[in-house]
Amino acid sequence: MENIGIETTQNVDINYKIASLGDRVVAQIIDFLVLFGYAIAMGFILFYINQALYNSTFYYPTAFFVTLYLPFFFYDFICEVFMNGQSIGKKAMEIRVVKIDGSQPGIGSYFLRWILKPVDVFITQGSVAFLTILINGKGQRLGDLAANTTVIKLKQDVNLEDILIPKVEEKYEVVYAQVNLLNDSDIQIIKDVLNHKLNLDMYAYQNLVDKAKFGIARKMGVEPEANAVRFLNIVLKDYTHLNSH
Repeated sequence: MENIGIETTQNVDINYKIASLGDRVVAQIIDFLVLFGYAIAMGFILFYINQALYNSTFYYPTAFFVTLYLPFFFYDFICEVFMNGQSIGKKAMEIRVVKIDGSQPGIGSYFLRWILKPVDVFITQGSVAFLTILINGKGQRLGDLAANTTVIKLKQDVNLEDILIPKVEEKYEVVYAQVNLLNDSDIQIIKDVLNHKLNLDMYAYQNLVDKAKFGIARKMGVEPEANAVRFLNIVLKDYTHLNSH
């Protein structure tokens, strides 16, 4: 499985595994099953409504059918917008849509992926998506190329909850109150950086955590301590403590 370097908003380059074709195909199958189930459920609902209104002069307005099946047609777009780059299938396979430049994908990016999906997947039976992903080397189908996105693998070989979220004592005293200037994306960067100790040599890992330390400290407006790993772990503890109350 290939890797791709994505520069985060803190100018830290993190290598992520590109989601394999197998992962994406299985995710798509799961999404198809979800949509199939939704269509069947809507069919039963309409059937029972018809039974209840048998011999009635009531007629469904067109808007009723449009509203009922709107989620079916906009499924991928709606899911990726509201589930942070994931559909139900992607979430099950632990893969996610991200921007190549490290910024957060916006509605426009998700819309481009959605509007071009019929060409990538349905009209060409997946052949265009398959060839494009194989050729460009960054896990991008046509929709991804247009939106400057790709799909990465989130699954780790270890439990990130145990490694990356330190235990915070109930009477813990916050060291850096400026963590309130950070957001969830910044915290995720810290987690990803610390987790890369598992697959980088000592020099490369030290360089990575140092860049993260200075980037996070600059955003917080504080002078970080010398030990980058300790500083980042303190920031994690502070953020976890302040956001759990």
